Amino acid sequence: MTVKFANDSEAFLSVLTLVAGADQSGSLEERDFLFNKVKGIALFGNPSAGDFSKLLGKVTDAVYAGIPQQDGEFTAAGIDALLADVKKQLNPELRKSLVRIAAELCDADGTGATEVALLDKVCRALA
Repeated sequence: MTVKFANDSEAFLSVLTLVAGADQSGSLEERDFLFNKVKGIALFGNPSAGDFSKLLGKVTDAVYAGIPQQDGEFTAAGIDALLADVKKQLNPELRKSLVRIAAELCDADGTGATEVALLDKVCRALA
């Protein structure tokens, strides 16, 4: 299985979906970060909160349906495949921005070991 991106914004959000779900729970702090910081990035074209919510929901559904899971967690191979596809989709500037935003998202509610490991993988894959 794989995740198909219609555009750069979907590819960008797919990685943030992984990061937000890395600790198996999306927090209010992460939601606020996505709606207050990420929604305002020029890539997204300043959508309304409702439109951004729809886009985020669509991408989240695609990620959870497209990446293989084992025991309720994404497989390493599935994450690697998604990150490889994101690297192909995004230009180097967007990848650099994505790595920075992913790190900030991790910090939004405190970074745990699982998030640190995923963030390290994201950094290596998108460099």
